[in-house]
Amino acid sequence: MTPGGGEFEIREGERILAAARRSGVWLPFECGWGACGTCKLTLIEGQTDTLFDTAPAIHPRDARRGRILACQSAAGSDLVVKATRTDESPRTHLGTGDYTAHLAQVDELAPDIRRFRFRLDRPADYREGQFAVLELGPDLRRCYSMAATSGERHVEFIAKRYAGGRGSERLFSLPLGSVVPIELPYGDMWLRQDERPIYLIAGGTGVSAILALAHQLAATNDPRPVRAFYGATSVTELVGRSQLAHLLAGLPDGHLHATTSTPSADVSTSSGYVTDALATHADSLAGARIYLAGPPPMVDAVLKLLSAGGQSIDTIHYDRFG
Repeated sequence: MTPGGGEFEIREGERILAAARRSGVWLPFECGWGACGTCKLTLIEGQTDTLFDTAPAIHPRDARRGRILACQSAAGSDLVVKATRTDESPRTHLGTGDYTAHLAQVDELAPDIRRFRFRLDRPADYREGQFAVLELGPDLRRCYSMAATSGERHVEFIAKRYAGGRGSERLFSLPLGSVVPIELPYGDMWLRQDERPIYLIAGGTGVSAILALAHQLAATNDPRPVRAFYGATSVTELVGRSQLAHLLAGLPDGHLHATTSTPSADVSTSSGYVTDALATHADSLAGARIYLAGPPPMVDAVLKLLSAGGQSIDTIHYDRFG
């Protein structure tokens, strides 16, 4: 490997990023599944196999430049690669490790929405808001945000079953006691300590990450203004609303806005999309720090709204799944 030299062994079928991490070589990375492009390397010699050829961070120009994603590439021969840098230890929020997890509990929260609790082989340290990658089968890796607080010997995820979705169908079919390899933590959506008001924005099961952040805020009785916006298709699918409302009610200045895209008789929710509710708070958004999690269409719509309002990109932290 260049610059700086150094060698590490890659097992058959193993991802370059995982092999480097296992060997104590810390390459730049962030998401671990091919969305951000932070872990791109230049391939100097050798052949690689791309494990997820539709990864969002892969671009046609990468092939021309000999660039590969370390998180989605396995070695097809001996390799020489060039990294932008290597470190002997991880960044403080990305001490990613490999865990063996046993499925200990499954709770049905709504039709096709469940909370999965896994017991780990050791306590897991992460920052609330980050996510894990679950190895649900051969070439079947899926990302889920932790819903509980760090430092425990268990993790929880809130997930929805999508008809025909290989990952969710597999997760929902797991019997209790199933063993699942888990890598965590990944991601850059964790609570920053500054004076800005906080906006927590969740769509669907993206509430998993937002709940973790709300737990952290409640645990420290954070004095900053906290506004949470939580949208789903129906009231039934607002599965984390009561817990989120409880956590926010305990803060000095916390408030929850719940919305459903399907009109409802529930007077505590508004009809429409999360963006409709956010648009009424445009004046206060500009000075806030934004934490956003949900399915891609919802996240993209919120990002478009924030961009149109002049929101600084360095105050927005988000994950596009959930």
